[in-house]
Amino acid sequence: MSTLQGRVRGRRGRPGVAKALAASALAVATLAGCGSRVPEARIAAADGSAGQAGVAGATGSSDGLVGAPVGGDPAAAASGAAAGGGGAVGSGGSSVAGSGGSAVVGSNPGVATSGGSAPVAGTGGGGVAPGAVTAPGATQPSAGAVSTGGTTSTGHGVTPKPGGTVAGKGSGGAAATPGGSAKSTAAAGNNGTTAPKAGTSAAPAAPVSATSPCTASLGPVVLGQTVAASGLVGAAIGNMRQGMAVWAKEVNSKGGVQCHPVQLYQADDGSDPAKVTSNLNDFVDNKHAVAIVGAGVPVAVSAADSFASQRKFPFIGGDLIPSDWSQNQYLFSQGGGGLAAYAGSIKAAAQSKGATKLGLIYCVEASVCGDINNNLAQLAQEAGVSVVASKAASLTQTDYTSECQSMKTAGADVIFIALDGSGSARAARSCGSLSYHPPIATAGIAVSAQAAADTNLRADTVFLGTPVIPFTATDTPGGMEFAQAQATYAPGAPVDQASMLGYSSGKLFEAAMAQVASAARSGPITTPMVLQGLYALKGETLNGLSPGITFNPSGPTPAVNCYYVLRLDNNGFSAPNGSAKSCF
Repeated sequence: MSTLQGRVRGRRGRPGVAKALAASALAVATLAGCGSRVPEARIAAADGSAGQAGVAGATGSSDGLVGAPVGGDPAAAASGAAAGGGGAVGSGGSSVAGSGGSAVVGSNPGVATSGGSAPVAGTGGGGVAPGAVTAPGATQPSAGAVSTGGTTSTGHGVTPKPGGTVAGKGSGGAAATPGGSAKSTAAAGNNGTTAPKAGTSAAPAAPVSATSPCTASLGPVVLGQTVAASGLVGAAIGNMRQGMAVWAKEVNSKGGVQCHPVQLYQADDGSDPAKVTSNLNDFVDNKHAVAIVGAGVPVAVSAADSFASQRKFPFIGGDLIPSDWSQNQYLFSQGGGGLAAYAGSIKAAAQSKGATKLGLIYCVEASVCGDINNNLAQLAQEAGVSVVASKAASLTQTDYTSECQSMKTAGADVIFIALDGSGSARAARSCGSLSYHPPIATAGIAVSAQAAADTNLRADTVFLGTPVIPFTATDTPGGMEFAQAQATYAPGAPVDQASMLGYSSGKLFEAAMAQVASAARSGPITTPMVLQGLYALKGETLNGLSPGITFNPSGPTPAVNCYYVLRLDNNGFSAPNGSAKSCF
C-alpha cells in the first residue's frame, strides 16, 4: 500500500503509474456502452453539439425513467436510438430530441431548451413537478418557453416563502422574503468559492439531527456534473449521468439534501478540456452550483484539476481513473485509488486460473495506451505476476490473431487488453480462433451493460477492478439502496459500474451535508459549508459503498489503495467477493 501511494504522490515529477494507467485503462479499454439517461422532474437539454450514441431521453413524470418520448420504445432508447441521440421527456408527455448536450435535473417538468434540437412533441407540462413543494401563498414556477437554438427562462427551483412571488426568469432563484420576489441569480445562495479554515463553521446554527424529518422545503441546492458522455470514453462512463440522476430523484423524494431539493445540471464535454472548462464556468458562474458532483473526466482531467485549484472549488466523487483524485485537495474521491483497482483486476484474473505470466495488447492511437505499456511491470509486481509479452495494435484492426499468437507463444496465461470495446471483443474472438482463452483483466467501468453481452468476452471471463463496490452487490445497506433506487427511478434501464460511480458520488455529497446539518437547515447551502462537511468525514463508507474515506483539510488526500472485484462470464456480471474489499 505504501509503495502504491508513493508512486501516486510522485506523479508530478514523472509520468506516474496511477496517472498513466488509471486514465489509460479506461480510455483505451472502453467497451461499447449503453446510453446515459437523465431522469428527473425537470430536464432541459441545451447544446447544439452532435448527439452521441447511447444518450437517450428521460421522463420527468411519475412513469420513472424512460429512454424515449412517452409512448416510445424504452428498449430502443436504451441503445441510444432516441432522436438526436438525446432528448428529455417532460411531465405531461412533451419530449425534446436532444443532442449530446447539457441537461438539468430539477423541479420543473416539461421545460426544454435545445440548441439545434428537434421540435418539442406533445404538451409542455409546466408547473411544479410531482413531489415538488410550493409554500403556501407562493406562485408556482412557470414552465417557460421552449426555443430551438435559444434558452429557456423559467424561474425553476424557486421556493418562495409565504406571500412571496417568483421572478419569471432564472435557473433557480433564492427564497423570497414575504411579499418580495426571488432574484434569478441567487439559485442556491452564495456559492462561496473560498474554503473555510479548518475547525471553523460555515454558519452558526442550533444543533439539529441530520436525519430529522423536514418541516419545510428550503431553497434548492444547485449541483453540476460534467461527463465525457461522447467521444473516446463516452461508451464506458456515460452511465455516470444516469447514476447521478437516479440519486437526485431518490434524495428529492425524501425531501432533498437536508431539506434542500437538488437541482442537477449535467453536460457532455466529449473529453475536450476546453469544453470541460466551459461547462464548469457555466455551472458555477451562471447556474450558481455550490459543487461539482460525479465528474467523468478521465481524459480531460487537467481542466478540472486547474479549475478546482484556482477556484478552491470542490469536485465530489467521479470516475476516479487518473491519480489527480489523490493529488488535488479539492478533488474528493468517493472510493479507492485507481492504481489499486487496476492491479486488483490483474490479481483477480491471475488467481482465477493460477496464472503467473501477464501479457498486454495495447492501442497505438492514444498516448495513454503507451503509458500502460511503459508502467505495466509495476502493476504486475503488485498483482504478483511477471510480464512476458506486450504488443501494440490498432483500434481499427479487424483481426488480432498475430497479437494473440504472440501472447500464446510467450506463455501469457492472463492478459490485459487496452483497446476500445469493439477491439476488445475482436481480440477475444481472434484469441479464441487459436484455442487461446486466458482470463482478461481491465477497468471496472470498461465493460458497459451492452458490451457485457459479447459472447467472446464472456467465454474468456473478464475481471474488473473497481474503487467502489460492484453494482451487483447488495450485501450492504448502500448496495441495497442503489439497487432499489435503480428499480424505482430507472426501471428496465441498463445499469453498469459507471452507474454506481455516479450514484456513489451523490451519496458522498449527501454524507458531507449530514455533517453540517444544522447550518444547512438554517439557510442556503454554500460552498464553504460543503467543504466543511467533507473535511468532517472520518472513515466514511457511504453505508457500505466505499472502503472508507477521510479527507485532509490542509493538502491532498492520499489514495486509499483498496479495491473491489467485478466479474463477467457466461452467467453475466457478478461480484465474486460481494462487497468485500481487498487492499494492497
